[in-house]
Amino acid sequence: MGFARVKLASALEYRVDNIEQPDTTFSKRTSWLSKTSAKYQLSENWRVIGRLTYAVSETSVGDASSVEFTEAVLGYGYRPVHHDRLNAMFKYTYFYNVPATDQVTGATTAADYIQRSHIGSLDVMYDLTARWTVGGKYAHRYGQVAQDRANPEFFDSRANLYVLRADWHVVNYWDVLLEGRRLDLPDASDSRGGILIAVYRHVGRHINLGVGYNFSDFSDDLTQLDYQHQGLFINVVGKY
Repeated sequence: MGFARVKLASALEYRVDNIEQPDTTFSKRTSWLSKTSAKYQLSENWRVIGRLTYAVSETSVGDASSVEFTEAVLGYGYRPVHHDRLNAMFKYTYFYNVPATDQVTGATTAADYIQRSHIGSLDVMYDLTARWTVGGKYAHRYGQVAQDRANPEFFDSRANLYVLRADWHVVNYWDVLLEGRRLDLPDASDSRGGILIAVYRHVGRHINLGVGYNFSDFSDDLTQLDYQHQGLFINVVGKY
């Protein structure tokens, strides 16, 4: 649904699965998923975005295999009409995840933790010339993690992310991206760094198709707690 200054989208999914167990009996899993997104044009220069994803899944074999997931996002975008070289976005994310015990992570280990996080981030990009764009990102996570689902005892998992970025518009339809990244983890007395390189091809007016390599082992998405992100990646970016 869309209006002159407001755009709304929503979806609801219900699913029932009958799953055969190793002993040939069957268990039943019931799942609900809802997604809602909204955009509101406050003025020529400011816009608000919001997104809410909520999922819950219950099974007949017990609470240990139940799932609950919430991700709520509120963002403010700034692009001054009379100085459109500048783009800025402030975003707040609330993240809560209770995965099923039979769900595995990227390291093929059981996901037996509970995570809840508050994440704030600021992205700024500036067009220096027609070919060069520079920018950066700062994000902070105040998170808590519990390893025991039955008797959860939460401990802090804070993080600070710093990113410096440069985009080079090489020729028509081709861009090169270079990022320098640093992740500080004060509660673990640890820090990590690295770079990311990518090449993008413009496909039409609204899609960029990219391929790159992440030389660091962490993601710029602070909801991700693992360090399995080093390597080759493919990315599709939509724009309007």
